[in-house]
Formats: sequence, structure tokens, C-alpha cells
Amino acid sequence: MQLAYVSVIVPVFNDIERLEKCLRALEEQTYPKHLYEVIVIDNNSDEDIECLVASFKHVKLSFEAKQGSYAARNKGISLSVGEIFSFTDSDCIPRPQWIEKGVEALESNNADLVGGKVEFTFSSERTAAEIYDSVTNMQIEKNIASRKISKTANLFVRKTVFSEIGLFPGNLKSGGDVIWTKRATDANFYLVYSSEACVLHPARKLVSMLRKQYRVGSGQPSIWLEQGQSLTQIFSNIIFGFRPPSRKQIQQNCIDRAREIRSSYISIWRVAWLCTIATSLGRLSGFFMFYSAK
Repeated sequence: MQLAYVSVIVPVFNDIERLEKCLRALEEQTYPKHLYEVIVIDNNSDEDIECLVASFKHVKLSFEAKQGSYAARNKGISLSVGEIFSFTDSDCIPRPQWIEKGVEALESNNADLVGGKVEFTFSSERTAAEIYDSVTNMQIEKNIASRKISKTANLFVRKTVFSEIGLFPGNLKSGGDVIWTKRATDANFYLVYSSEACVLHPARKLVSMLRKQYRVGSGQPSIWLEQGQSLTQIFSNIIFGFRPPSRKQIQQNCIDRAREIRSSYISIWRVAWLCTIATSLGRLSGFFMFYSAK
């Protein structure tokens, strides 16, 4: 069987140290070197992304001034020549067999999209915030099984899907991958999970998590609108989102990792509540931004 040509698309905004690790990992892939390209899209960074990328002779660099990772990914798609597009983030480190196993999962399952495993790494402190991040975010296998969605931190897509569905929603800064992959699966494109197509991702500490949850929350009203919810329903979701999370649910989420967890469940629950508040504030901001634009 002839292997497909793959275009790897990596958006970046001011993350030069982690981008370097990502690009080094992409240099060490087991997939044949002549059958993939790496395209970095600088999303208007202040850091010298160009100088770093120049040190990787097989990596291409482009620029997207419009802020937002989905606008950057769309720019990368427009420059790609691959039959398969693979997406990861600048803070991810793909395993050496990442491309090989992603393509293999597409072909062996006759699939249109593959969501790969995101494996979390931790600091030496292994904080409550890091634990909470690792048990709640990037749950790719669960999301594919229950919601038929996936994330661009680790995603393989045949070019033909974009030809029919169109590009990512470039106006969004969060949630665009959820919206887009749901559009694809609703159109009967086949999405599967691969544990072998794996990338490493650092678990976030508290401040980073709160910023991320605010950003995620700001994109959720657009997702709910896409799903047909009314503005009244969306506002109700936002208000109820400020309630403290269930301690029992937090413990249940952590139960599979109990031996690894050094923090108490109460510490993780406190982090969870702070995150729900940050998410709800983001939702409120996203709601009023949409409403004011009407």
C-alpha cells in the first residue's frame, strides 16, 4: 500500500521554548521524511518565531495576523499539499510514531478522522490543578465515544473532509475544533480514536488553567448556538455554571488515578470550583459579545 503524504500544521503564539521541543519531536518521526511536511503558523507573536523555524530546514513558516488558533490553522490548510492534515499544538510533544500511527488508524479503520491520545506530563510538585487538568481536559477517547467530537491538539483529517465541510470557524478563539468535528461526524464522516497516535501535553498549573477555562468558556455560547439552544437557555446555563461542583463527581473522576494523586480530593475540588467560575465568567463574556454584535 502506498503511504499518503501528510501535512502537519502547528499554530503558535509566543511559545518559542515549547515550540522548539515540538519541532524536534516532529523531526524524529518514524514516518518517511519525504512523505510529510511541517507548517508552523505564527499567529502574530512577539517572540522571534522566524529565527527558531529557520534552524529546522524541513519546516515551513507562515504568518496569520488574525488572532486565534483556528484562523492560524485555516492558513496552514491553505498552504498544505498533503492528502492528510494532522494537527497538534506548540505545547505538545508528539511521540516518534505519532504520524505513522495516525495514518495507520485512518487506513486500517477506513476512517475520515482520527483523534489521538493526549498523555499528560507533570511538574515535580504534581499540584492539585495539574491533577484536575489531567482528569478533565483532553479526554479524547471519551469525547469521541459519547459526543463524536475531538480536539486539534491531536487530530488527523483527510483532505476530502475539509473539501466538503469547509474550514474551522476562524472567528473563534476556543471551541472551534468541537464545532467542526461535530459538523463532520453529523455529515457521516467517520471519526475513530487511536491510543498509539500519542502526543505529550504538560498539565496546567492553576493560573494557566484559569486563563484556559475562561477562554474555553468564552467560546461555549457559540457552540450552544450551533446546537440550536436559545439565548434564554444559554444564559440559564451560564448562571447555573457558577454553582460549586459535586465533590462526589470530582472523586469519581479521580478514582482511576487514585494511586498517583498526592493532593487531597478537597484541594482538587477547590481547583474545580475556581475553574467553573472562570469558565462561567468566560461564558458570560462570550454571551454578551455575541448579543452586542446582533
